[in-house]
Amino acid sequence: MESVIPPDVGRFILERIDSIAQLEAVLLLRSSPDTWWACKQVAERLYITEESCRPVLEGLCAQGLLVKSKQAVYRYRPETGDLREMVDRLAYYYTKHLVPVSNLVHAKARTRIEGFARAFKLSSEE
Repeated sequence: MESVIPPDVGRFILERIDSIAQLEAVLLLRSSPDTWWACKQVAERLYITEESCRPVLEGLCAQGLLVKSKQAVYRYRPETGDLREMVDRLAYYYTKHLVPVSNLVHAKARTRIEGFARAFKLSSEE
């Protein structure tokens, strides 16, 4: 883990943030906590497709960072004050140390891909 990122913020990223799109989405919705966002709006702001945005937002809901209404719009509402504080800290470190935070998110994704590749290789050798 990069030394400029405190260990607890690094753990938060590793446990709750699966992609740069998720990171950007939670920070976007955090910037307007009283606004309900449609998936299409978030996708446009993140320059991704609406189809790829939906799992990003659903993942953040599952992590307790967003809520979803019956009308399928999303709002920033961490389940606990501790989560809110951690996202605030993440926002700070992402602003000040963009590359190390991004590298940590990408490293997590690479680890998952490498694990999948190893599992596939093992199963094909049987």
